[in-house]
Amino acid sequence: MAQLSWTGLLAAIALFLGGCNGLSIGTPDAGLSEDSGPDPTAVATPEPPQIEQYDVVVYGDELPGICAAIWAKKTLGDEARVVLVRPQAAEAMLGGLLTRGGLAYLDFDKTPRWYVQPFSECFLDFLEQANVGESCVHPVRADEGMRRMLAEGDVSLLSDARLKPVVNEGRIDYAEVVGQNKRIEANSFIDTTQQAELAIAAGQPYYRGYESQDADLAQSTLGTSIVPIVEGLTIEELRQIEAQFHNDPNWVAQIEESIYSRNDAAGSQFWMSGFGFPLYQSYRDGYYFRSIAMGAAYHLDRNQPFSLQGFFWDKANVCELDGRSLSWNGFLFKYDVETIRDIEANDLQPTPEMIAELAEVETWLREYSGNPEVEVILPPEIYVRHSVSVRDVVNPLSGQEIIAGGTPREESIATFSYDFDFRGGVDGLSMRVPPLPQYNFGIEHGLSRSIENLAIAGRSSGYEGIAVSVGRINTKNVYHGQGLGVAAALAQQQGVPLNQITSRQVRDRWDQMTGRTTELRGRITSDNNEYSQVR
Repeated sequence: MAQLSWTGLLAAIALFLGGCNGLSIGTPDAGLSEDSGPDPTAVATPEPPQIEQYDVVVYGDELPGICAAIWAKKTLGDEARVVLVRPQAAEAMLGGLLTRGGLAYLDFDKTPRWYVQPFSECFLDFLEQANVGESCVHPVRADEGMRRMLAEGDVSLLSDARLKPVVNEGRIDYAEVVGQNKRIEANSFIDTTQQAELAIAAGQPYYRGYESQDADLAQSTLGTSIVPIVEGLTIEELRQIEAQFHNDPNWVAQIEESIYSRNDAAGSQFWMSGFGFPLYQSYRDGYYFRSIAMGAAYHLDRNQPFSLQGFFWDKANVCELDGRSLSWNGFLFKYDVETIRDIEANDLQPTPEMIAELAEVETWLREYSGNPEVEVILPPEIYVRHSVSVRDVVNPLSGQEIIAGGTPREESIATFSYDFDFRGGVDGLSMRVPPLPQYNFGIEHGLSRSIENLAIAGRSSGYEGIAVSVGRINTKNVYHGQGLGVAAALAQQQGVPLNQITSRQVRDRWDQMTGRTTELRGRITSDNNEYSQVR
């Protein structure tokens, strides 16, 4: 198994560690007498920091950040100074979750006519620039596409720059570049890192796990995944492996017993539903395992319980990147929030447990395919679905609001629809999953209330209750990032703090810029009384 390497497919990735500068000690001047050494009380004058000034700083290179930066620049015009800053090395692929995290299978908005709306402009541009076939994006093409988007948008890119914000009287005065004698000043800062790194460093309070739904769930959250590329297998060969377990009565009986012995009746019926269905082609380039057969067989072979605790081989989304190159999103690891925060602090690198388990997966696939050349290639980063949610925002977005159709029209920039997705389960959370929502949302759940020039876009922005289960979806946060970019530009033009800009102002501006009118289609999708326990 190749660890932290994407072989020739991803040769663009290079991870490196910067060394520390050595110290040099000068010799005494030859003209000095023996007892005329340097004054021990003298203090060297520090070198003044290099100061770089911008109108808008976007921190984090996820796709929502790319779109925030581009639309800030687009709104402000040619003379504006907008920069996207990231802590990763210049050689690292651009795009975070979609590239370094390997998440090739894209989750599309289920709202009718989303693709003709002003709020989808940047996402559509990405699909074109990254040459997305239908539902899947190749990480190399995603990286190349996002770099073109920044270049065409005239947005600067600053790599190798971890920021430490300096807050004074409710405003980020500037951000220091850690390890460099440099500071960055801007009218507005937008944090688009997955874990709200800049916002938390600025002192923003946050919920852990699902504690905003239930105080006892501070250590409980969704499953964490590693999304490898599997080389050497075709889709047809995957179907043949799966058929071995569908067509053998002994395997079927063993799998049923393993599932029913570890789950209640309802849970067992859920896992056995679709058991006999073969790998399903949901898009031209995307596939879905509707059956748990392959994962359950692996757990039996490994003498592992069929359980969402620890490692779990789930029903998977699979992307056909090339003829014998597959992106596989179905390998889950269950961690508490504290462990996930440690993983995030370690730059989302795969854990030793993940590396060891995926080596076993590689061996297993080689055995059942009969192909000793099968290779499981790990991405540089893992896929964390959720860890924290910033809480001190102008107007948080709650699960109850989402099932009721979202924010009022005057406080909305877009509509989004996707299933409440509790992938891997949330320990201690027991409720019926609400039906497919279709909800409006605004910029306000991403605007800091106490730091006037800070915004947050991504899975860690101001979600409450179970809202993050649908709000974490990348496409929704791309819409949100685009809106926050426009908001930062409006704040600059109007000479007001970022957190005073409203969703209506953003919507009016991009309607004007695109020549189209935003359609808001949020609607109630369930009886609120039926889901009264949802916050």
